[in-house]
Amino acid sequence: MRDRFSLVIFGLAGFLIVFMVTSVFYLYIAAGRTWDLVGQTLLDQRVLGALFISVSSSTLVALLAVAAVIPASYVLATRDFRGKGLIETLLVEFPQTFPPAAVGLVYLLMLGPTSPVNLAYSFIAVIIAKFYVSAPFAMSLVMRRFKEIRASGLDTIARTLGADTRQVLLWVMVPMSKTDLLAGFTLTWARAMGEVAATLIFAGAIPWRTEIFPSLVYLTSISSPQLALAASVIAATLSIAALLAFKWVAGAGR
Repeated sequence: MRDRFSLVIFGLAGFLIVFMVTSVFYLYIAAGRTWDLVGQTLLDQRVLGALFISVSSSTLVALLAVAAVIPASYVLATRDFRGKGLIETLLVEFPQTFPPAAVGLVYLLMLGPTSPVNLAYSFIAVIIAKFYVSAPFAMSLVMRRFKEIRASGLDTIARTLGADTRQVLLWVMVPMSKTDLLAGFTLTWARAMGEVAATLIFAGAIPWRTEIFPSLVYLTSISSPQLALAASVIAATLSIAALLAFKWVAGAGR
């Protein structure tokens, strides 16, 4: 017979699981009678444009994030200097808590119509907004892994055997971090797919140019709720598929 504390723990765990799972999959329940509309939505030109912009921009952001965080993580993991903790906070924790709408406003002021370089309402603006919001997910994973490798002393051993910085990074640290790099890519991609506030403010929602799936859902939720629902189902399915694919690849690679 379980004690009362165990029952409370299992009850709380069950409540959280039901709450989170129901919140995600209610989309599919709500769309239960309109699956034909989901199929039709995929043929809508505006939806196709939003899907193309979302997937292409998110993939590019994820690739850029992984490429960018490797050297940054290496420096932060292998060097000790004054202000290092503040820099790590500004690169990882702060972007994840800073309101995305404020991010969009900052870029609109810094790189908008009133600035010397106007990148607002362009595909590049989509990339910039998504990158700031999404890249910290890759940064946190890769930097943590690089610090673990440094703590193990393997990079030091490689240097004593004559390896230089390029060889330590590309032959030791990156190969040993391939699962974390893949995780960083996947989580960055999924976060970029769901980002809306910063992108909407800085890049707008121009069909086949800057309109992404989340902004399409937001803008059509009142005028065309069924379209918004169908687009939400498609976006949710893509994100779930990407995360499950990562888990499968990561599990197979162990």
